[in-house]
Amino acid sequence: MSSSDDKTLKDKASTFVKKFVSDIDAKEVAVLIIFGLIIFIIFKMMFGGIFGLSLVVIENGPHSSMWPTYDKGDMFLIYKCSPEKIELGDVIVYVSDTPLSRGTLIIHRVINITKEDIGNGLEYFFRVSGDNPNSNNYADSYDGLTSLIPYEAVVGKTVLLIRKIGYLRLWLADNAAVRYILLAAVILLGAYLILSPDKKKEEEKVASEKSDEMQQKEKKEFKVRIKEYFVNKWKNTKKWFIELFTVKKQRIKLIIFCSIILSLVIFIPVIDNSIRTQGITTGIDDIAILSTDYYPLEDMVFVPFTIYFKHDGSWNQVLKCFTTEGIQNGSVLATSAWWSFYQVEGDRTLGGSLVFVESEFNSSLALTIKITYTIKNRFGPDLIDLEYEETFLPPIP
Repeated sequence: MSSSDDKTLKDKASTFVKKFVSDIDAKEVAVLIIFGLIIFIIFKMMFGGIFGLSLVVIENGPHSSMWPTYDKGDMFLIYKCSPEKIELGDVIVYVSDTPLSRGTLIIHRVINITKEDIGNGLEYFFRVSGDNPNSNNYADSYDGLTSLIPYEAVVGKTVLLIRKIGYLRLWLADNAAVRYILLAAVILLGAYLILSPDKKKEEEKVASEKSDEMQQKEKKEFKVRIKEYFVNKWKNTKKWFIELFTVKKQRIKLIIFCSIILSLVIFIPVIDNSIRTQGITTGIDDIAILSTDYYPLEDMVFVPFTIYFKHDGSWNQVLKCFTTEGIQNGSVLATSAWWSFYQVEGDRTLGGSLVFVESEFNSSLALTIKITYTIKNRFGPDLIDLEYEETFLPPIP
């Protein structure tokens, strides 16, 4: 090949590259890059985690270990926070190390936090249990030997719930071929959008047909156009507000709108009250201790119990959260908490538990379980600091 042919080939290649670059719309590329990053982050969060965030789905069910609070298909956004930010009642995800479930992710509620001074700072350990009183009336075993879960095994705590969308994740996880086909389709779509011819010629044709007045308007400085926009909006708003009280038609609309809002405020609680079941008050109705389990190697006594929440059938009131105290001889010896991303409606049977230090717990003394809870009113202020307590005489189950 001669030098002239080589030069011609280089010129053609250079011309092709220049034409290719000139045909690419910078805005489109920027949007597609952002879109691609979002897709990448979502895939990483679902199948690996990124920036300390991951998506985890409850896989077993129905009536999983977290039922009735959460169940199969519920997806959580979890965040790897520092140990001191994990509190009683938080739902965390940890990696089990028991022989039968080593490496499995477990989603359970924190029922106890233990801190140990190891010389160069505090080391955090967590005890967890499920909310299902029928299947999870025990403290989780971390490795088959202890219920203490080290912070290093904690993947993160839940910070967001997306109900039932996790079924899509479960389906994709079970169908690897579909997952890769979808990923390839997204890549091909992005490549097509970047490489496909743009509509510059059509835009130039439309621009040439625009009137001189429109072209002049587009040439105005950005600040001037913004100022005109807000001035016009302000004028229209003032005009609308004045007409609201001076024009009969607008006054009628205002009266109708206010009447509808007032009717909702007044009559929804009235209607809601009419559908209540008479003789039933929404709130915690009973507590039943299930057992008293001793862990002598850990100096721990685990007391699981069932909480019966009664509901009067109204739409307005739902259970929001509660804290539980275990009291003996007037002293609070154990505390736990419960809350949910969405409020609990209707009659419910919830699992609760208390973790006592064995050397402080006396099985020959009466045990009082006191629950302080909040009822959320959808219309009106929440009912806070409601209390229910029950005393169990020895022998405790």
